[in-house]
Amino acid sequence: MVARLACIVAVFVSSIALAKPVTIAVAANFKQTLELLAEDFKSQHTEFNYRISSASTGILYNQISHGAPFDLFFSADDIRPKQLVEEGKARQQMAYAYGQLVFWAPSFLNKNGDKVTDSSLWDNWEQMYAYANPTLAPYGLAAEQLAKQKNNDAKIVLANNVSQVFQFISTGNVAAGFVARSIQTDFNGSYWLVPQDLHKGVAQHVALLSDESQAIEFYNYLLSENAQTIITENGYLLPKI
Repeated sequence: MVARLACIVAVFVSSIALAKPVTIAVAANFKQTLELLAEDFKSQHTEFNYRISSASTGILYNQISHGAPFDLFFSADDIRPKQLVEEGKARQQMAYAYGQLVFWAPSFLNKNGDKVTDSSLWDNWEQMYAYANPTLAPYGLAAEQLAKQKNNDAKIVLANNVSQVFQFISTGNVAAGFVARSIQTDFNGSYWLVPQDLHKGVAQHVALLSDESQAIEFYNYLLSENAQTIITENGYLLPKI
């Protein structure tokens, strides 16, 4: 009897250890926040295993459209998750956050030697700057809308995603650029938090792509108080659900 019980326990432990991970595709801007969410969920559901793949929204959508076996897709827009539902490649989708756009110039100081944290930073900017490729990244699309309104001759560097824009600026390859507020909650140097009404917004939706039970549970967890606290603490606004 004892031996049989030990065998059952061993099989149970083994099944947990070998549980199939939930595969999650996430837009680059949300990767760090998703990792916090996944670890919080795992603290409540110890059997939860996951694997995260991060890239621009457009690249991930193309991978999913061509059969990439993801269980969840955290997009940085609302268009592609809705398309996946319409195409029969997603079970359902919902909003999980609204992203905030920041124009960041860490080394810039005004004539008085002070940093600038209002719209004058962008209004008077004439040097080279960067933003994410608007065909791949919704944050880049929002930045492009502002760039077209400004209509100056400053050179623009296109990155694959907002994380790469952050890298360009941090390493000094460009002096400024448009990044997601979620990249870091406390920006050093000069920056401007772009008001939501100056662009079409970055409504971020998640698509449930499979019927894996752990994926469904994690999808539902996003509506919990814990999850929404983590999301807002990392620079996002909550959608009206």
